Amino acid sequence: MKTAFVVLAAGKGERLGGQPKQFRLLGGKALWRWSLDRARALVTGKLVDEIVLVLPSPDSVKEIGPTLPKDVIAVAGGATRALSVREALRASSCETVLLHDAARPFLDTALCKRLLNVSSGENAVIPLLPEANALKRIDESGVTPVDRDGLFITQTPQLFPRVALLGLLEQASDFTCKDEAELWLRNGNKLDWVLGAQKNFKVTERGDWEMACELAQNKTICRCGLGYDVHPLVPGRPLVLGGVVVPSRLGLDGHSDADALTHAVSDAVLSAAGLPDIGTLYPASDERYKSIYSMKLLTDAVSRAGECGWFVEWVSVVLTAQTPRLNPWKEEIVRSLESVLGEGRISVTFKSGEGVEPAGTSRAIFVWASATLCRNRVIVTD
Repeated sequence: MKTAFVVLAAGKGERLGGQPKQFRLLGGKALWRWSLDRARALVTGKLVDEIVLVLPSPDSVKEIGPTLPKDVIAVAGGATRALSVREALRASSCETVLLHDAARPFLDTALCKRLLNVSSGENAVIPLLPEANALKRIDESGVTPVDRDGLFITQTPQLFPRVALLGLLEQASDFTCKDEAELWLRNGNKLDWVLGAQKNFKVTERGDWEMACELAQNKTICRCGLGYDVHPLVPGRPLVLGGVVVPSRLGLDGHSDADALTHAVSDAVLSAAGLPDIGTLYPASDERYKSIYSMKLLTDAVSRAGECGWFVEWVSVVLTAQTPRLNPWKEEIVRSLESVLGEGRISVTFKSGEGVEPAGTSRAIFVWASATLCRNRVIVTD
């Protein structure tokens, strides 16, 4: 079952005033990009399979679309939230969808996992928070108290079976529902829920924006990690580097596929996240890892870092080898690593051994890697 993450950024944001709020800069980037970055982290962690970004108009799609990662589908929204959701569902091919307001920039992975864990593929699940404030109603008769017991605040993302929700939107006679959960309930469907997150608030009024700005000022804490690996070159083994099989008369010897480049990157990511190295997590003494494709280990390492709230900002790799010449394979190796790390997040440099033992005599390949990981200083993953 595949899941799409939909970022709803097509609203007008009139209550905040001025520039539409989704395009305001928060912590140095547009408000909608916060949700997009979270969605990409979910893709990297294999929690979702597709990202759909809903923008206000065809013109905004033309302007912003070319700047987006290749795996993001950009569509123009409609005059109402419901119509925007309908366009997103039409653009997706997944069985389930997570619908998220771009005005909620501090979404964490833990909440998304709670939603996904309750999903059967056929039910709808939303995040709710119990109302903690004393409530009052103001009308022509004055101010009267309202019992808060049993009252909950609705958040996003909201999870739905895509085809079923799209059917309701296609058949709807009006599009005045405040969210998709309301439409779902109006049609007599059962709604499941999980606990929401206090930090997952919606930027609506000026006070919300000011609070978001304060949090964003302390948003990013970054750490660097180092990775290193060396494997001997021997005949009769494939040469695998960065998940790519490079034609060579010599290959790297090791318990796994001996992909020294991927091993060094994995160790750098794990080091920055403060996690054990690959020798500890995937020991050579364990037969489960014999001849394993090392890109699977890198995927797991990135996922483990993500569970701790860290995302990969940048990786730099230097590989030293005498033979074969690796520059012709650089682009393919970078693309392979980007499939796990994210597009535009890695630099790979190949150096010659200059005839110096043992790399310079084609007896081994050495790899050094550094990884910069970032996470939220204030808004940490539960």
